[in-house]
Amino acid sequence: MNNCLNCGKLVKNKFCNISCQNEYQNTQKNDKKYGKFVNYQVKCISCNKFFIVNEREKLHPQKEKYYCSRSCANKRKHSQITKDKLSLKNKKIKIINCEYCGIEFEQKKIDQRFCGHSCSTKFRMPLKGYERIGGLCSVKSQNKRSKNEICFAKLCCDKFKSVFCNEQIFNGWDADVIIEDHKIAVLWNGVWHYKKISKNHSLLQTENRDKLKVKEIINCGYEPYVIKDLGKFDKAFVMKEFEIFEKHIAG
Repeated sequence: MNNCLNCGKLVKNKFCNISCQNEYQNTQKNDKKYGKFVNYQVKCISCNKFFIVNEREKLHPQKEKYYCSRSCANKRKHSQITKDKLSLKNKKIKIINCEYCGIEFEQKKIDQRFCGHSCSTKFRMPLKGYERIGGLCSVKSQNKRSKNEICFAKLCCDKFKSVFCNEQIFNGWDADVIIEDHKIAVLWNGVWHYKKISKNHSLLQTENRDKLKVKEIINCGYEPYVIKDLGKFDKAFVMKEFEIFEKHIAG
């Protein structure tokens, strides 16, 4: 029985496993190239205290200045170049909307797009009920259209010449019914736009998404028209809303 050259355990051969063999060989190789680890006494630039650092022989000193603790390192004086860089970073901080939840936050980095790690992760994961198009999230209630919405869309198709349904033409956002004749985007909002209907449903996120969608619709030169639908299928309700819609177009 022999002792493992790396960990010292009793083994039949030189090493107890391939991991110990690789670690030992890498150590021997680095020792020849950079030298062995040796304790050196150095002086703290901030408080003039002497302390020990463990560094390789051929690489010492690895730093121009040594600090004995984090508090001493924080007391160091920055050069004018470093101060200028820090001041430029502070000037670039601005208020933007999170691409996932729509909440305003301070952008601390130039390429920061989300208010936190949670929103960043959720944006990149496939979510039930959300479809990612062009970097934006277009919401569809349970990936289905309500019967009331379908009935309203059919009335629009019969009345107007150019009608589209659920087309994502507003910088990645869609509208339920788009009347090209009058540049109107109809948003048929069900109960989940106004009330929390499940444990995983965030009403705040839904409201923020609706605001972002309306903003993009306006930016594209269309008029947003919201219809609030809180009930089940009701043809009379749809006919009444369509009459109100016609009067709105007529002015």
